[in-house]
This record gives sequence, structure tokens and C-alpha cells, in this order.
Amino acid sequence: MSSLLLSTATPTFGELFTNGRTFVVPRFQRDYKWDQDNWEELWQDLVGVIETGKEHYMGAIVLKPTSEVSKQFDVIDGQQRLATLVLLVLAGVKMFESWAQKSIDKPFNQERANLFRDRFLRAKDTASLKETGRLTLNKNDRGFMHSVLMQLKEPVRESTLPPSQKQLWNGFKYFLAKMTERFNQDTNAQGLAELLNTAGDKLLFIQILVSDELDAYSVFETLNARGTQLSVTDLLKNYLFSQFEGDENAIDVAEEQWLRLSQSDLDRDFSRFINYFWNSRYGITRPSRLFKAIRNSIHSPDDASTFLDQCEKTASLNAALKEPTDPIWLDIYTAKKSINELKIFRATQCYPLLFAAWEVMPDHFAAVLKICSVITFRYTVIGGLSTNTMQKHYVDAALAVRHLKITTPAQLLIVLKAIYPTDEQFVVDFSNVSIPTTQKMLVRYILCSIENHLAGKPQSSELDGGTIEHILPENLDEYWFSQFPDATLNCYKLGNYTLLEDSANRAVARKPFEEKKKSYTNSSYKLSQGITWMEWNKSTLTARQQYLAKQAVAIWRLDF
Repeated sequence: MSSLLLSTATPTFGELFTNGRTFVVPRFQRDYKWDQDNWEELWQDLVGVIETGKEHYMGAIVLKPTSEVSKQFDVIDGQQRLATLVLLVLAGVKMFESWAQKSIDKPFNQERANLFRDRFLRAKDTASLKETGRLTLNKNDRGFMHSVLMQLKEPVRESTLPPSQKQLWNGFKYFLAKMTERFNQDTNAQGLAELLNTAGDKLLFIQILVSDELDAYSVFETLNARGTQLSVTDLLKNYLFSQFEGDENAIDVAEEQWLRLSQSDLDRDFSRFINYFWNSRYGITRPSRLFKAIRNSIHSPDDASTFLDQCEKTASLNAALKEPTDPIWLDIYTAKKSINELKIFRATQCYPLLFAAWEVMPDHFAAVLKICSVITFRYTVIGGLSTNTMQKHYVDAALAVRHLKITTPAQLLIVLKAIYPTDEQFVVDFSNVSIPTTQKMLVRYILCSIENHLAGKPQSSELDGGTIEHILPENLDEYWFSQFPDATLNCYKLGNYTLLEDSANRAVARKPFEEKKKSYTNSSYKLSQGITWMEWNKSTLTARQQYLAKQAVAIWRLDF
């Protein structure tokens, strides 16, 4: 089949599940994830449709025919909604069968249960007469759906169910409880049948048929489907594993690798890792084009295996870059400080460069880390400049490292000079910056770094016992209002912060500046001892911040 969009249509849920059509969630697609908020929204939508009689759109569903003539479709996007609607029908069937078992209109309710099973839940092949389920879920959930839910059995041990199976079971119980509340008091079989028929006849989908996952991804770029959408990594995983089709051993190995790659990251973090990994090797690729770029480079099982192997090697570094205590840094002790700084800065834009340096310049890796840390501090933390621009320079440098155009830290400094603010610019930026104490770790890091510079000691901000003191307090009384009518503009200026012993900090609180100065003078911190102004106002705060800026330019510095 050609790589083209095949067709679009707007079938109802009932029209989708008709004429022997069956739907298969690819075995390695994501597990079932919907929760009570999603179930509640669907239930309210359905009740609203019953009350108004109007149709309701469920969003887009993307399907891929498994062959030219088959009535079987792979569900590329839409499994969360389809699975949930199946749970809704199963709950209704359970209600009908429970009434039949209680001899309440037994033949009629049993027939209703059978009719709704035939309409929504089971299909029969006209050639083999073999009965199958309309919807087959992924590898992790399909067995539970077929052997437990479709049989209307209870799990043997609900507490031991994997998360996705527990969500499926909880979804079934949610709809069963809602139906019991709405219909069971008067055993309203006709009302329940109306609800299920409404779900089949009034819930509409935008059906999009595609020939492959690449077409599906093109659709996702422009279509915001309702539900838990596929990410780049979902599509990539499906495509990679499709390269091993027919080789179960290779698929098992690939699945184990993928699990190791993704288990420590949220979806967003894992997608970002894949993007950084790719950018580090092939240059800037926008997230919206990432799947297409990777797919176009992988054409065989060997290509897929190589990609996974390279990802796995880099993933261990990716995890270590987030944790200064990772064992990987035991042999690179000087790297710990820079790793901690990048963590405090929440900086990841430099990862493509670090991935390249780790492989090509291992002897200079600690120096590369320091370069990234200092540039990040000057450029974004204090300068507030564009991270997109900075990331492009890091990626360009990563490619230069891989092509051996950069082999030393000195060469790297020259290439990155464009994103290294000059001393003059850094002093100006530092003299004006404000950082709220909601970013407590960052404020402590800056203060401790300047304190260490003044005192000539290497104390870590994490080990230092000092507390952050606001000279101009956050909560003002009459005295401080008289000194700072525009207090909110000045309270979080770096010049208004100092370090102070915990007991002294609690003692000074909102006292007038003259009384605070006594505690500052008696403090062991050079930062506080240096607060010798006669009064504290906007002018003296500005003077102190300019003084701190001059210290900062000597601390966060790279020599070109």
C-alpha cells in the first residue's frame, strides 16, 4: 500500500463495530491509562446525549487496515476511547445478566445481554466461524480483557493487578456503579438498553484511515484528538518493533531494552531524551519532525538494533546527568559540582553536547560540564535569554565534536563564545536580576557561591547550614513600608538577600534595619558582615547588588 491517507469518515461507535470489523491495538502500544476524570466526562456526555437527543463527537480515531481486503484494523490512535466504550457496554451486559440470574424478566434480559454482546463485543469469522473479540488490546492488557472482563469474572487478586489492568477493572466498576445507581431501583431494562443504544448510535468519531504510522504522525501534527494521545516515543516504539516482525526472540530483546530506556522517565522526559539523542548526532530536529527523521533512517532489523543499542548507552549518561551522586561520577569527582549546578538551573539544553563529549572527549568531560554550567548561569539564569538559541549552539558544537572539529575545551569555548555574555553584560544583568524565594535552591546556591568566594572556602550550598535572610522582609510592617513604598519590586532582588544563622534569622524577623545590622555584624558569614550601610533603602540595596555583581563576574567565569 502506498504511503497515503486512505480515507476519512464520521461513523458512530456502533457503525465502527459492525460488519465483522475487528480492531487490534499493536502489542507494544501504550497500556490503558484512562482514569475516573475521563470516565466521568464520558458518562456525563452520554447522559447529556440521552437528554438532548443530539449527537456527540468523540474526536478522531486513526486506524490502519492490516491488508487491502481485511476487516481488521490496527488502532494507531483511539484505543483509550474504544476500550472505555467496551467497558461501558460490558457493565451494561453485566446488569442485564444479573437481572436474568435473579429471574427478573429472565429470557428478555438474557436476550438483551446477548444482543449487546453480538453488537459491540464479539465478532465471528464468516469462513472459519471462529468467534473473536471486536477489540484486542496491547500485549499487557489483552489477556485480562479477554479472560476476565469479557467473561464478566472478578480478578482473583485485585491488589496484585498491574496498573493498566487495575485501571480497566476500575473503569468497569465505575460504569457498573453508575448504571446501578441510575437503573437498578426499578430494574429499568428499557432505560439501560436506551443508554447502550445511544452510545452506539449517537457517539460519533472522525475515522481516519492511514497506510502506515508515518501518515498517522502527520495527522497528529494537525489534529488534537480527544484522549491520551500517542507521543513520538509511542510511534517510534511501534515502528522499531515492526522491524523485528516474525522474530519473537528479537522482539523480546528489543522490549527489554525499551523498558530499560523508558522506565525511569515520564513520557515527556523520555521524548525529550530521544530528541536530544538524535540532535546530538544529526543536528537540530524539531520534535514535530522527529519521528519522520528517525523512521527514514531505519530500514532493517540491524538498523533498529543499532539505534536501540546507541540509545541505551546514552540513556545511562542521561540519567546520571540528573543525579550528582550517581556512581558514574565516582571517577570524575570534579564533575559533581557542575552536575549539581545544572540540576539547580534545571538546564538540559546542553545535553546533546554532553552526549557527544562523553563519547568523543571523555578526558575533557569535566571541563565541558563546567563550560555548560557557567554559560547556562550567565546566559539564562541571570541573563534570561532564549534557551532555543542556546540549544542550537550546543547542538552545533555537539556535531563539531563528533566530526573532530573540536577536540579541546579551548576550541569549544571559542565556538560557544556567542552564548557567553561578556563580563560587562553579565555585571549589568546581575545588577538588575530578581529571583523569588520559590526558587530557594537557586538563591541558596548563588549566595553560598559568593560567600565561599569572599571567605575563601569551598563549602557546598547543600551542606551549608545558613538560612536565606531577606533584609527587606517579605511581610512588611509600618516601618518597612515607610522605607520601601514599592517593596514588591525590591524584596526579591539578589542584593536584598544574605545568609544568616537560623537562630539569628528568626530573631531579626521584621525588625528595623538598625537592629538587624547587629545580628549581621555578629554573623559568621562574610555576606552579612559586609552590610554596613547606615540605612536600608532602594539606593543602598542597588549598591549592594552591584557589589555582588562584581564578585559574581569573578566566580562564574570562563577564560577565552
